[in-house]
Formats: sequence, structure tokens, C-alpha cells
Amino acid sequence: MALVESVNPNDSVTEIDGIKFVVDKGQAAYFENTKLDFVKSMFGFGEFRLVNR
Repeated sequence: MALVESVNPNDSVTEIDGIKFVVDKGQAAYFENTKLDFVKSMFGFGEFRLVNR
């Protein structure tokens, strides 16, 4: 996962609640049946994780 400033013509763009997600077409198969989840730790910090459904 990374932050990008530009979108390549072959990228797939999905927007959810105003947030754009960009996936390279060659990598899209790895993200099928996957969701992005925010998990808080017991110390109050959090991180994003990819979770298979």
C-alpha cells in the first residue's frame, strides 16, 4: 500500500466516501474478496490492514 500523486492510464480507480483507491490492473487480482480495515491496538494506536473475506 502506498500514497500516490498521479494515476496511470492502466490503473483501476474506486472512490468510496470521497476517498479514491488506486489499484494497478496487474495487481487487482490480489485484492479480490479483500477489505481494508482500520484496527486499533490496546495502546490507542491504529493501522490499516487488508483482510480476506
